[in-house]
Amino acid sequence: MSVFRNIEWTPNRVWLAVFAIWLFMLSGVSQSVGLGSPGLLQLLRLSSLLEERQAHSLEIDQEIAKLESESIALEKSRTLQEKEIRKTMGYVGENEVIFDFSLSSSSTLRR
Repeated sequence: MSVFRNIEWTPNRVWLAVFAIWLFMLSGVSQSVGLGSPGLLQLLRLSSLLEERQAHSLEIDQEIAKLESESIALEKSRTLQEKEIRKTMGYVGENEVIFDFSLSSSSTLRR
């Protein structure tokens, strides 16, 4: 502490010291040792997290818009309804033949 005794404490130096301590506390460096507030480091982390979440939200909104347009198309088009039913439920239309080359069915036929 003898270093501080040799300094002449003018009002400008006192304000500079107060400002330096305030800036140190604001930076968030002191949070790791349990002193002070999270400060600017936490602000930067939260800002990047916000950007990440907003980008994810935008992707989800685009996916919702795509699904809504598919839903509207399915409600209006009988052909799309039949195609989707065939795809998901495995129905066969008239004069159609389905060849199943999956491993499970071919191994059953070999036995």
